[in-house]
Amino acid sequence: MPKTTPRRSPNPHGHATPSPGVRQRDTSPGDFPGSGSALFSHAPAPTHAAASPDPTLDEPGWPWFLPEDELPHEALDGRVDAEQDPAGAAANYARIPLVRDAVRLLDFVGEGRQVTSTGALRLADVRALIQQWQLDLSGPALTSMWQVGTIVGPWNALVSGRWLELTSARVRPGPGLVPAVLEQEDPDGFVRFARALLTLLILDALQQGPQEGGLVGGPDTFAALTRTLAPGGLLLPETVRDAMDRDQVPKTPDGDLDMDEVERYWVTQRDLVTLATYGVLHAEVAPAEEGIRFHGTVEVILEAFSALEMLNELDGSQ
Repeated sequence: MPKTTPRRSPNPHGHATPSPGVRQRDTSPGDFPGSGSALFSHAPAPTHAAASPDPTLDEPGWPWFLPEDELPHEALDGRVDAEQDPAGAAANYARIPLVRDAVRLLDFVGEGRQVTSTGALRLADVRALIQQWQLDLSGPALTSMWQVGTIVGPWNALVSGRWLELTSARVRPGPGLVPAVLEQEDPDGFVRFARALLTLLILDALQQGPQEGGLVGGPDTFAALTRTLAPGGLLLPETVRDAMDRDQVPKTPDGDLDMDEVERYWVTQRDLVTLATYGVLHAEVAPAEEGIRFHGTVEVILEAFSALEMLNELDGSQ
């Protein structure tokens, strides 16, 4: 896929709450509920079998931190067909925070703005966006756009898809891989634009290392992504300590904690938190349940599996 440099990601975060500088989304789980392009693979929707544990699997087996019951059929059947109902499909995509924020960011950039030596918006522009988007920042003092994952997610997707073009001093609108049209003006075109944003962001994150804000993207992550479609979302322990206190972490035959299983949990949780930080998933801390609950949509899951299939095809061609 085309790359434009420089591009960065927020600092990695190895805990269950959003990273410093990123608030929890002010949308409810219901806010996240096609016509395609030659750019995308047409990976099939995840099946019920893929969303459930396979008893024939050898080690490491089904993740201990994921539910073992099957997803209800309606959880996987909620996608709006873009060919039959383009306006309905466009409305679903428009409610995904990454897509919503990308539209707002394009409008903010307008005909162009100055950027820093790291390819980021200037601090004054970042503060203006924080005020406009009503972001409630906490943590270290703000020194760079790269601290604000809510901005970095759509920024990286727009740069990767060439909707934004960077020079050494400025950012300006680019032609884009598909036209960046508005939802109300061209629902079909908006669906193509939204799909491109999601696919590119996830594909780029899979290609980046975790220390650069990318994803590990292993089988556990994709199994967990599918489980975010459950009616109540996916609840994970907020920390490993919480899981240990509930005696949920598997042990070795000697009775010690199985550190491989601890790592499986940590990596998967970190991937989901990263996607929530970028606006792909919705995450909310559930204090009463001592966990963090993730909510996804069929649209997001389909593009995640498409990105994975594209990555496998790219790896196979090298």
